[in-house]
Amino acid sequence: MNRGNARLAIIKAMVSLLEVEKFEYITIKQICAESRVHRSTFYAHFEDKYQLMDTIQAYHMKRYHKLMLYTKNLIETYPLDVAKQRLIQVFRVLFTYMQRFKKYFISLVLTQSQYRLVRDYIQFTKEGYSSILEVLPPLKDSKYFIDYTIGGQLAIIYSWLSGGCKEDSEAMAQILFNNIIKVNR
Repeated sequence: MNRGNARLAIIKAMVSLLEVEKFEYITIKQICAESRVHRSTFYAHFEDKYQLMDTIQAYHMKRYHKLMLYTKNLIETYPLDVAKQRLIQVFRVLFTYMQRFKKYFISLVLTQSQYRLVRDYIQFTKEGYSSILEVLPPLKDSKYFIDYTIGGQLAIIYSWLSGGCKEDSEAMAQILFNNIIKVNR
């Protein structure tokens, strides 16, 4: 197994183990057995299971942060009616991404209660929404509007993940859009 394949196998093994085991109880021995790599190979890639988990979370958060930056640029660049339609596309990308990595998100959000992941998601979303509101007409109590919106968004995502992601990304994007823009609810 080459270096890149071993690293990917280790990451996939951790995600698989998270489905059945609490993070605290997962051992390096289990990760190595699941990924079919030697212990020395694991340590060639990661210092410990915490760095492995940080690497996995950083990978997903980096992509989410880029999506939020794109959303901000969208609102700043396009007329509001065009931006609203493109916002649905952004939500579709978000749900498609979560569906693609469904095992990871279900295990982390539903069974592992990863505080840091949720905290980072909220922070990136707040930054994105705050920058979006800067280019829109002033909104009274915008900080609380953002908190309220993010809470609803998290609840929708949580409900979708806990239901096994049955609805497709198109339907979920529309649901999220309708609730944020307050139309067709």
